[in-house]
Amino acid sequence: MKHRTFLSGICVLAFLATATAQDDEADFNQRQAKALNAFAEKAFKKGFPRIAKVVWMQVHKLYDIDNEEAWKALGYIKIGSSWNPDPKHPYPTQDTGSGSDGKPLQSQYEALKKELANNHRRQAEKWAKAGRTDKANHHWSMVLRWVDDDEQAKKALAYVEVGAISGTELEKTLYERSKAVEKTIEEQSKVDYEVKPVSGLQCEPLDRAQVQYVTVQSEHFILHGDPDQQENLLTALQWAERTLEVCKVAFPWQYADSKWPTEWACVFAQETYHQILKANQVPDLEWKLEHGASDVIGNTEVTNTNGVQTLYDACVRNVAQGYSGFRSTGFVEGIGHTFVGQIFNNNRLFAIDRKRQEGTSASEEDREFQSPDFDVWKNLSLELAWKSTGGVPANMLAFCDASNFPNEERIKAWSFCDYMMRRDPEMLRSMDQIAQEMKTQRIKQPAEFEQRFAAKHPEVTLPQLDKEWEDFWTGASPVLKAILNNTPPVNAISKGVDKWLEAFNAARKDNNATPVKWSANLSARCKDHAEYLKKNKDLRDPASLHTESVELGGSYNGSLFAQMAVVIAPANISGAKKLFEQWLYLPGYRDALVNNTILTVGAYLEGDVLVMNVVSGVGSPSAANAGIRCFPPQNDQQDRYDAEVKVADLGPEAEKVLAKNGREGGKTIGFPLTLHSGGTGGVGIRGSLTCTVVGPKDEKIEGVLVFDEGRIRTTTAPGMVTFWPLDPLPKGKISFQWTWMGNGSQQVAKGSFYAK
Repeated sequence: MKHRTFLSGICVLAFLATATAQDDEADFNQRQAKALNAFAEKAFKKGFPRIAKVVWMQVHKLYDIDNEEAWKALGYIKIGSSWNPDPKHPYPTQDTGSGSDGKPLQSQYEALKKELANNHRRQAEKWAKAGRTDKANHHWSMVLRWVDDDEQAKKALAYVEVGAISGTELEKTLYERSKAVEKTIEEQSKVDYEVKPVSGLQCEPLDRAQVQYVTVQSEHFILHGDPDQQENLLTALQWAERTLEVCKVAFPWQYADSKWPTEWACVFAQETYHQILKANQVPDLEWKLEHGASDVIGNTEVTNTNGVQTLYDACVRNVAQGYSGFRSTGFVEGIGHTFVGQIFNNNRLFAIDRKRQEGTSASEEDREFQSPDFDVWKNLSLELAWKSTGGVPANMLAFCDASNFPNEERIKAWSFCDYMMRRDPEMLRSMDQIAQEMKTQRIKQPAEFEQRFAAKHPEVTLPQLDKEWEDFWTGASPVLKAILNNTPPVNAISKGVDKWLEAFNAARKDNNATPVKWSANLSARCKDHAEYLKKNKDLRDPASLHTESVELGGSYNGSLFAQMAVVIAPANISGAKKLFEQWLYLPGYRDALVNNTILTVGAYLEGDVLVMNVVSGVGSPSAANAGIRCFPPQNDQQDRYDAEVKVADLGPEAEKVLAKNGREGGKTIGFPLTLHSGGTGGVGIRGSLTCTVVGPKDEKIEGVLVFDEGRIRTTTAPGMVTFWPLDPLPKGKISFQWTWMGNGSQQVAKGSFYAK
């Protein structure tokens, strides 16, 4: 009896110990949540709601799913037992804080992370002494979520070497595959493949529609397109060949090294694309006319590409989608976005139209879903991964419907395919094959999908892959952070930006453009490029300012951003007004002052280097400010501009314009005239566009139209067309007239200015 009483006492003590430990763990989570709540509230009050939003989402995801303070702060109300968005209190998305107010947040956030990590370390040690390795390991991993370098945590988790850091075996796989693909992309971007125009190759869908076209060919691909785009078609096939080599590294299965099984046709004008669809009587014609941008007709993939970059995107996407062999909407679109994003860090082609927004205006978040900038998409994926409820589970991606492909499905389809390509593309192929099997059997059950996947891959479950996807995009460990290599928005706030933004908006006002707002989220790449230029003080010519060299500490993605960045070096706020006046002579920089589709900018000041991001925060301007703008402005003006611009200030793209038109080696070029259509998809009106310029004696000024396919911001901007007078303008009154087809009729913008 005594023995039985003694055992009962032990059981009671054990139960009490377990209950006490559980209470202690709950109290611990509440303390961690309280610390995060305090920082989020501070960031919100300082005017940085997007930074605060992620932190409040961390409260729910990591520590307390029912935390009332965080739910209310995010704009939710409780209905019954669930939290729902409060339509009366939508969460703000636009930063309003100043650099001077926001800069202290960086050091405060770093201190907070150390505090959170130290708290987890003490919990880990406590659980380790209690013999609960599972609990201890959870806290050790949380230590490394908040701080990158903790040897005690790495040792406890038995991490292996991954590059210059350490992590799990899975993280090693992710790291090595990611770096292999990145290295191949960077190497291939410099490789030139043999491409040439050919004759005698017919394209039946275009012939049937009586469309004029030219044909270009490379070793593996045949591409048909608009006759005036031959040079760009040749470049597009260069990118196709490069992408093929990237696919060989990214996918474990082989491709027969022969001609691509389908041909491609890319046309710029939407009217031409619709003409082709109608002439070939494609299935679901009405839906495709309204929503589609690409369709397979016979043996030809026909795509509507309204700009040069969209043309390149289309060819990269065609290779990636064809090589993968996927057939489910979610995986086809996802893998296409993945490759275009990794190769260009931009995405301008949506083969399936984005879901149209309800109501009369789109929110800031809606505009972000429409952005071509993959840095914006990465922020959206980050917030999607932090979501504690809702979202799109992986078991639903196989059932995405082309007729209804909403924003969150598109972001998850892309980011999940991106992750799985790094982890194991064979699993992604299995998912697609299972989806096709279930489609033929008319089964649309996520649970059945999970079971079939588990039968093929018993080593992992779909919920586990979802958790891995969350950890990857939220940077749950030092290795995952290293793969993503993202600058947190809280680190992209700099003092001095406020005065530059004020001066920038004053210059826009002088040019009848609407003011822009500033965003920490859009400033991360600005910080990276500013630090690169600060470190490389000798790189100050136009070409060098708008690229990055890996050998000099830059990155491939950084170089892509730098092309369309706006750079001021040296940056002296006292000379800002004069500086912005000089920008009017640089067409690409001029665009930043007159383009009303620019709504939000990023900016970072590093010493005497200011870098601005004026391409990510674009959207539809208000009706009063919408429409195409020209510069000089239309109608007769008394404005006076220098008759010529130094080629040295413009860079190599201006040199090429002169060389191509018989003026090689010229030191100056005539004052440029520009037309600004804004947006990012390209210049859709190029087929009908003309520009006529005459001098003071009614003499015609010789010049050429150059569209937005350049890579140096001084001479190029998305959606901009430049008329370059090949010689300095004659002194006196210069008259001009732009014409193009729009809204079913000819549009005209004309005016005059004085050349001095």
